[in-house]
Amino acid sequence: MTNPSQQIMRLGFGFAVSQALRVVIELGIPDLLAAGERSVDDLAAATKVDAGALYRVMRLLAPEGVFTEILPRHFALTEVGAALRSDRPGPRDFIRMVNSEAYLAFEQLLHSVRTGKPAFDKVFGNPRFDWLSAHPEQAALFQHAMVALSQGSNEAVAAAYDFGPFTRAVDVGGGHGQLLSAILARNPHLSGVLLDLPSGVAAARQGTGGELPRTDFVAGDFFDSVPVGDVYVIKKVIHDWDDERAGMILRRCREAMPTHGRVLVAETLVPPGDQPAQVKFLDVVMLAVTGGLERTEAQYASLFEGAGLRLERVIDTGAPISILEASLA
Repeated sequence: MTNPSQQIMRLGFGFAVSQALRVVIELGIPDLLAAGERSVDDLAAATKVDAGALYRVMRLLAPEGVFTEILPRHFALTEVGAALRSDRPGPRDFIRMVNSEAYLAFEQLLHSVRTGKPAFDKVFGNPRFDWLSAHPEQAALFQHAMVALSQGSNEAVAAAYDFGPFTRAVDVGGGHGQLLSAILARNPHLSGVLLDLPSGVAAARQGTGGELPRTDFVAGDFFDSVPVGDVYVIKKVIHDWDDERAGMILRRCREAMPTHGRVLVAETLVPPGDQPAQVKFLDVVMLAVTGGLERTEAQYASLFEGAGLRLERVIDTGAPISILEASLA
């Protein structure tokens, strides 16, 4: 049983665990352990690093359930650690991404709390998405990280909503195209439009998120305009922006959609009170990195109203993401 001081100290060392995860991913340690246990000396030789330093990092992660030290300086991969293997769909690319430039921005979280503005802009001199546009390698990692973060949720969204009444689905900020691919696979009557910045469109064209038949690719800015369609799907985009910018995206959809059209915002809702939820971690990352926020159902309803839309219903997908369906007000 830990006392309050010890518990606070453990929370304060969270940064060490997150960076240790990034190190073992970059070195490919989970892949090297996929076939069975190995000594730290073997692993260090294979990765050309210092054996003593590597041991200390792996020893830190073992009590967290990533590895198990079966003999002195000999480690095996756990079921939890196996999620970091390169051949497994999972969070490895998200861990790499969030512990890179986003991690550096997070050191200035106090700036965000004082000003309400993203610390990323202060640290890197540009907003997050502008910075990614100028750094293609990191932009590619971001797209792969979004694929990892979306595991299971795209299929859940595609399965939970009846697209039967519609003919043209516009994926606004669709990135790698995984969601639109899942929607089109289930709805052969639909055509699709994928709207994103050039880096996202490039990833989608390369098939990063899956096959995209019957799809038009549009490189553009959703703050300026969106293509014509009768159902607009906006997944994990609105949370990137403050209310003013998020409302602008929704207004562009309202301007382009027909009277029978629908806007589908797929996001994870913040639960009430002090319930533990991963989305609360992501909410503070949004504060520091993009200036966006995770929202409650009531906050989304207000956002729709300000954009000339009306929240019709919230659809439970069975995954940690909901569909908020809106129509013209």
